[in-house]
Amino acid sequence: MSAELDTTIPETARRSVVVVLIAIAVVAVSSLFFVSLSYFKSVEIEEAESRLSLYARSLNETIERFQHLPSVLSRYPIVIAGAAATSNRRLNEQLASFSEEAGLEAIYLMDRTGLVLAASNFNAPQTFVGQNYGFRPYFKNALEGERGQFFGIGATTGRPGYFVSEAVRTPLGEVTGVIAIKLDMSELQKAWEEGGERVFVSNRDGVIVLSSNPEWLYQTLSELSANQQAAIAAGKQFGNEPLLAFDWEQASPTTVSVGDQEFIYASTRAKRLGWNVHYLLDNRRGYERAALTTIIFGGVLSVLLAFATFQRSVRIKAALRASQADRAQLLAANAEINLAQKELARRSKLAALGQLSASVTHELGQPISAMRNYLTAAELDGDRMSGKTLDKLSAVVSRMENITRQLRFFTKPGDEALEIVSLQDVLAGVMTLMEHDVEEAQVHLEQDIAARPVRVFGNRLRLEQVLVNLMRNALAALETIEAPVLSVSIREDAGRAILRISDNGIGFGGRELQQMQEPFHTTRASGDGMGLGLSITAEIVKEHSGFLTAHQNEKGGADFEVSIPLAEEIA
Repeated sequence: MSAELDTTIPETARRSVVVVLIAIAVVAVSSLFFVSLSYFKSVEIEEAESRLSLYARSLNETIERFQHLPSVLSRYPIVIAGAAATSNRRLNEQLASFSEEAGLEAIYLMDRTGLVLAASNFNAPQTFVGQNYGFRPYFKNALEGERGQFFGIGATTGRPGYFVSEAVRTPLGEVTGVIAIKLDMSELQKAWEEGGERVFVSNRDGVIVLSSNPEWLYQTLSELSANQQAAIAAGKQFGNEPLLAFDWEQASPTTVSVGDQEFIYASTRAKRLGWNVHYLLDNRRGYERAALTTIIFGGVLSVLLAFATFQRSVRIKAALRASQADRAQLLAANAEINLAQKELARRSKLAALGQLSASVTHELGQPISAMRNYLTAAELDGDRMSGKTLDKLSAVVSRMENITRQLRFFTKPGDEALEIVSLQDVLAGVMTLMEHDVEEAQVHLEQDIAARPVRVFGNRLRLEQVLVNLMRNALAALETIEAPVLSVSIREDAGRAILRISDNGIGFGGRELQQMQEPFHTTRASGDGMGLGLSITAEIVKEHSGFLTAHQNEKGGADFEVSIPLAEEIA
């Protein structure tokens, strides 16, 4: 459970943090985009208004330049005389000179009916001389004593122009004619077309009269009324143009769409004729600039978030490693505590056993000795007791003495002096005691003994007890085996003495060495042992700075191995 939490909780937390960071980044980037779009749109509006003022100024300068020229010409004596003359050859030449010097398309003089008496283009194929323009609004306005101003397509040339007119009067103030000029707007139109921007001018009827896009010319911004259509037709203002509706829609004071494209929009009023100047700025620029700003900011933010996430990941990994290290130390400490608790429990058992063994040994020692003495005396005196009975009593006494000897080990362990002992001598002493038992059990004994003495620093009697206990356990494990084999080997390996006892008996029966070393743990029948053999053996081996190992061998039996440092190594 803890291992699962160690992996799932940090992963879940990490995913949650990443989701939150992504959500914050998306909100921040989206907010930045809309804020940037609003800002750049305001910048674009200011730019559109600035560009609009330039176009309006150029238009006003163009039409204002010659506003007073007709008034000046109307007072010129040759013009006043020409209004009453039958021949105006000299006036034609004079008007042609004036027109060339001023850069006008035409200057012409009309009588009170609108008939052209003299014109600067008198010798041109499409001359105004002889034409009647009495239908034009600028003629009617001048005849009434007002300055006439008009924009329209020329009835003779078919070219659009801006017309300005003034009444010609006699010295007595009588109106005898009208002098008019035609200003060619094509140069301004061409300049706007070449500028590559979107600008157009509409008249008071909403008809586009000038435009940087020639396709927009003479289209109407709104539907014309019947009166407007009649006035335009009467003045022949736009010739045969159909005056189609302009495909535009104004969504707001600063936004219009032409066709399917949206523009920033600005407009202003011109000084003459009730004209309006309109300027369109592509709205995509604002989106592009906002998108670019957002991309840059988003890139920087992404880098910062990635770096912050990386740093946080590094810190989390470091903390996780530290936590895992602490957990490993805690597990190791718990293992040591468990081991210490087991050892303490074991030693507590041994301590209690020591107290018990001292008491039992003390209480049984004297009766056993007395019984032994009585048996000996009976044998010497020749008392009538069958040999069978004596043998049984002797066996009982021997068994009781063996038990007390085992118990004495726990009373004062480690009190005997240690010396250099040869394991070969230890085996020889043990075989003197165990030879009869091995023969009686009909066990085949195999010995693999090193030729060179294998010496250790220890107590010979205790080492003999180790070997006796291991051999007795092996003999007990071989009781039910048809061809029992007991192997004993003594050798040196890497500075240690190795004593190995092997058998082909019943093995461990699923038990572990640690369990078999517990005091009073036995599988024998009651009376055959107290279960102290391996416990005593393990304690003796530890006293000699060695260790006892055991494992199941290939033959199904058990291998017990005692490893003790060589005396030379200790010295």
